[in-house]
Parts: sequence; structure tokens; C-alpha cells
Amino acid sequence: MKKQYILLIILSFLLSLVIVYGGSLISKKGVEISAELENEKSLVNQEVLSYSLKEKTYSKIYHEGRLIGVISDMDNFNKLMADRYVDYATDFPGTTLGLGEDVYIIEEKNFARFANVDDRIMDYLVDNDLLGVNTTAVEFSTADGIYEIIYVKDYQDFTNALERFLTNFVSEETIRKIRNSEKIESPKELGTVEMSAMIEESISTKDAVVSPSSIFKTEEEIYRFLCYWNNNEREYYTVREGDTLQGVGYYFGDMSPKQIVMLNPNVLKSETQIVTPGMELNVTYFTSPINVDVTKERLAQQFIVPEVPEYIEDESLEVGIYEVRVQEESGIKNVLYEEKWTNGVLQSGEALSETIVKQPKRGVIAVGTKQVIAVGTGNYVWPVDNPGISCSWGCYYGHTGTDFVNLYGKYTPVYAVDSGVVDSVGYMWDMGNYVIINHQNGVRTFYMHLNTRAYVDVGQNVYRGQTIGQMGNTGTSEGVHLHLTFEVYGTRVNACNYLPCSLLY
Repeated sequence: MKKQYILLIILSFLLSLVIVYGGSLISKKGVEISAELENEKSLVNQEVLSYSLKEKTYSKIYHEGRLIGVISDMDNFNKLMADRYVDYATDFPGTTLGLGEDVYIIEEKNFARFANVDDRIMDYLVDNDLLGVNTTAVEFSTADGIYEIIYVKDYQDFTNALERFLTNFVSEETIRKIRNSEKIESPKELGTVEMSAMIEESISTKDAVVSPSSIFKTEEEIYRFLCYWNNNEREYYTVREGDTLQGVGYYFGDMSPKQIVMLNPNVLKSETQIVTPGMELNVTYFTSPINVDVTKERLAQQFIVPEVPEYIEDESLEVGIYEVRVQEESGIKNVLYEEKWTNGVLQSGEALSETIVKQPKRGVIAVGTKQVIAVGTGNYVWPVDNPGISCSWGCYYGHTGTDFVNLYGKYTPVYAVDSGVVDSVGYMWDMGNYVIINHQNGVRTFYMHLNTRAYVDVGQNVYRGQTIGQMGNTGTSEGVHLHLTFEVYGTRVNACNYLPCSLLY
């Protein structure tokens, strides 16, 4: 009996220790939890109501690493989100709401009991545009990785906008042939054929949930993005009396009339359209996030200039008199060029082959003096290689000349268009470095904006096709080109009256 009494006392003592120290342990645990919550302060004010010996699983919702709050009832929270969908259903029918980018939920066990602020958490998500709808993400990438992502409401809008953007640079017919793997033949007649087209970058899609404010909702919005990427600045020009498409393009980035038409599809329909005063034109060229590479083959007809005429002294002719014994004739050849274009801008070109259609004939001229004087024949050559015209006669008011460029290079040689004697060489504020050649037949030719002083001197004989300087951008010039002027018996005339400019495009 005495042993039982002693045992009862010992048990009572142990029980008291458990009560005393157990309460102390719970209190200590509660302090640790409280301290932890204080360090992770939620964006939505939320109280800890109590603590328990038993852990409970909670859903903690975060945005960019910051705790928004603790969701008390996940089923009720999902119902709240479904109820909010009515605010988005008009713009985004047939989908569901979800958490937007950088918003995520982590499940975590905790001894604390939190106040239910699910409604306030939902309000916070709405007010801060953190809810998202199911949509399509379009990713643009290179070998270095993804460099741009956009979100589109309807992927068909993206494909339509992309097709529309591509047709700025390649025809719908060529796109169809490429998609159907049809063989494209090189041009058999004079003209240009699009041989291939491709987008340099990779474009892929995936499902995404993002904020409605970051989604492209229309085809037009996507098209503007493909044209200008993140560039929201535009420059416009109001057409004045006497303006031409060629002249407008020349002054705004040396664009071709075709490029001006591409930029203004709602205003311009063709390169030959006459612009009227007051017409407002977009003159900001594309700054697209993608590069459309197009390879073209162009079959062009070029004339072959015969060798410089053979001069024969004839003592029967008076001094200063000359006589054509054999009339020279230019030859003709068909040249096939391959050109590389990116987003409608010519990048490079090279001749692939050529076929002689007619051989040239060298002329013979009898000169009645022992001193041979270089005399023009009236048969002119191009002043530059791979010629193109950037600004024709009268492309803007007061332009009494023709501006030639080398389609495949800059700062390239400039040639005398016919034989003659150098009249003048020098520099003027408007003409820049220039040279004037007198062809001794009533015609003088002016070559302006040379890169450096001309390679010839006053009084020097020059012969047709001889290099007389280098194309440049001196004087009042807008870009590297050669300004060529013909003067016939003292009157300036269009160089294209004497050169076959119709062969150029």
C-alpha cells in the first residue's frame, strides 16, 4: 500500500512537469512562427488568429517572389476567379481565367490559423492586372535563343498579319509556289523572277496565361508590330506642288517609289501614281523584328560598247576635219543577275551569266591632223557600273540632271560617257568635286559630287569609258551618287535622251 502511494506521487509530479514545460514549448513554437510571418509580410493585410499543435496545409500566393497572401479556401478562391471571368468574357470568349505571369501558388504546412482574406486577395489580383486568360504565345528566336515574345488573342490573326507583311517583299504567287515545293525557273525573258524567300528567324508557339492588357487583340495590331516592332515613332510628309514619289523617296532615306507605296497601302496603289498636294505620306521605313530574305534573278539587256575608234591620219583632210570611215555599232548582251534583298532593301547582286546577242563593231575615224583630238561619236556609255537611277530629270523642282547609282556598290568608278577634251575640273559648293568634258560636237557633259578631285586635268584628251573619278557625296548631295548633266549647244537636257534609261528599273 505504501509502494502504491509513492508511485502515485511520482506520476503526479511527472504530469505537472509535462504541463509546465509542455506549455512553455508550445509558447516558444508560437513565437518562432510569429517571427517567421513577420519576416514574410504579405501585400494584403492578413492577421494570424491563433496557433495549433496540429499543422494545416495552406496555399500561399506570390507575385515576383513577394507574398500576396494566404488563401484560406482554394475551392472558394477558384469560384471567385470563375465569377470574375464575366468581366473578360466579351473580349475573350470561350476561355478561362488563370493567374498571370510571375504569379504562382506554393502549398505549405503551418501551425498558424490565418484570417480569411480571399476576397481581398482576388481584388488585389484584379486591381494590379495579375489575372490572365488562356492565349497563344508567339516566340521569335535565333540560334542565340528567344529574343521576343508576343501574345495573340487569335493565332489566325497572327498568320494573316504575317502573310500580309510578307507580301510587301514577295508576291503571293511566289509564296504559294514555295509552300507547294514547286520548282521556280530562272527568267527566260527580260525581267525579274523571285526565286526563293525565307524568314531568317524561327517563329514558334505555345499556350500561355497572361494579362489581357499584354495581348494583341486584332490583326491590325499584330501587323503594326511586324512592321515596326517597338518603334512607335513615325515621320510623315505632306506632298507639295511638283512632288513625285521618286523625289519624296530620294529625300527620305533614298527609298524607291515601290518602298513608298509599301509604307502607304491605304493611300498609294502603284509606283506610277501621281501624288497630289496635301496628301500625307508615311516616310518611316520598316523596323521589323524579323528579316525576310528574298533571292531574285533579273535578266537584263545591256549594250556592249565597242573599243575606242581607231584614228587614222589622212593628209588629204584639212586640219581639224575628221571623217567616219567605219561607223561603230554597239553590241547587245543578256545578263542574268542574282540579287539578295532583305525586307525590301537590296543587299547585294552579282552577274551569274551573260549571252551575247550581237557583237559590237569598232569604228574607224580619219583625222586630218597628225595630232589626234578625242572627238565624241554620239554613241554613249553608262557613267557607272550596274547603273540605277535614284533621282531622274525633274524628280524635284530645279533638278536638271540625272542621278545615277551603282546598284551593287558605293564609291565606285565614274566613266566618261564619250570621248572629248576636259573643259573644267574643280570644286563648287553645290556641285562638289566635278569635271566637265567637251565632246567637240556641240555636247558637253557634267559629272558632279565626285568623292575626290577628278583623275583628269583641263585640256586632257579622255576617251569613252575612261575612268575620270570616283562616285561620292560632296557638295549639296543627299547620299552617294553621280549627278550627270548633258548640255547640248548651251542648253541642259535630259541625259536619258541619249542613254537607254528604259533598260533600267
